[in-house]
Amino acid sequence: MRSTRGLVAAVVVLVSAGCASAPMAPPSVNATGKWQGTWQFEQVSMGSGQIVMDLKQVGAELTGDVLVTGPSVNRPTTIQATVSGNQIKLEGRIPGTLTVTGDQMSGVVFGVLEANVTLQRQK
Repeated sequence: MRSTRGLVAAVVVLVSAGCASAPMAPPSVNATGKWQGTWQFEQVSMGSGQIVMDLKQVGAELTGDVLVTGPSVNRPTTIQATVSGNQIKLEGRIPGTLTVTGDQMSGVVFGVLEANVTLQRQK
């Protein structure tokens, strides 16, 4: 009975270790501020529009208000994201990955369809 408990404990530890995700890099950017830019569906004929974001970053956590406008959308929403290095991983309703380089932010989001996003920090 004892050896069975020890074996079960060892298996649980190994499985737990295998399920752990790779550690994230600490943020190398601070995306706090107002951002404005454009989005365009991967299929250009499907449309494009504007994005306005007001973001606040605390450590690696990024939250904020977003207004997305375009041919068939005109809705405010909120976002939650995690910052690792200069990468922003968007979660929730508008998932995707954006890269911050100075006062520029760009990447791909997955809303109704895949879209390319380019934003500029407003001063």
